[in-house]
Amino acid sequence: MNLFGAGVAWALADDLVTPAAQVAIGRSALWGGAVLTVCQAALCLLRPGRLAHALLLRAGIALSLVWFFVCAILPLWWMDEVDQPVQWFVLLSLAAAGGAGAAVGACRFQASWLASGRAALARHYDRERGLLDWDALIRQLARRTGAGAPSVDRTRAAVIAAAIVFMLVAPGYVFGAAAAAVIVWGGLIAAGLGWSTALIGATLAQAAALRRLERHDGVRLAAYPEEMPRKRARQGQRRR
Repeated sequence: MNLFGAGVAWALADDLVTPAAQVAIGRSALWGGAVLTVCQAALCLLRPGRLAHALLLRAGIALSLVWFFVCAILPLWWMDEVDQPVQWFVLLSLAAAGGAGAAVGACRFQASWLASGRAALARHYDRERGLLDWDALIRQLARRTGAGAPSVDRTRAAVIAAAIVFMLVAPGYVFGAAAAAVIVWGGLIAAGLGWSTALIGATLAQAAALRRLERHDGVRLAAYPEEMPRKRARQGQRRR
């Protein structure tokens, strides 16, 4: 995904900037994608059996989505046709969208956790064995409060796919128009960026809540293995 984002930046730059600028864009995108890939690989080696570290890895992988949207707007800063105030406006808008998305994702999870987290633990938490079915717990929180983390269902996947196709086809037409068209283009990127950072914010909030639970109960939690029966979960279902 990281290299795909670099390829998108290179392809978009082909019709928008000079050959020298295209080389600079491609080099920057490749370096950024390589650094992100190395960081994600390091997270894979960080005690993969720990549930908290698995959540951190998920947040790191979600950064690939953020990188894709950054690459989709990267040629803007090498375009002579776009004035610097417009470039700064788009940059600040992207930063605001990313920060707001992360805050909203974290706050939505925190609200659902404070409302129903402890009650949901009874069905999915095995303290004696140090196991927690975190994904099932998150799904239960989403059903109870309607404030689960952002996810990719079929509808969202279709919208994302359509947006990606548009971003790959439209720049040659959009960037050749007025500054207003560039701002519209940046707004589309900002929407995708905000959704991606909401995933990251929610996942980091989950990792923080899990670490607080581990410190409170004095355990190091791992995820339920797929082949292991969930006795505690079945007992909780009977009680309901």
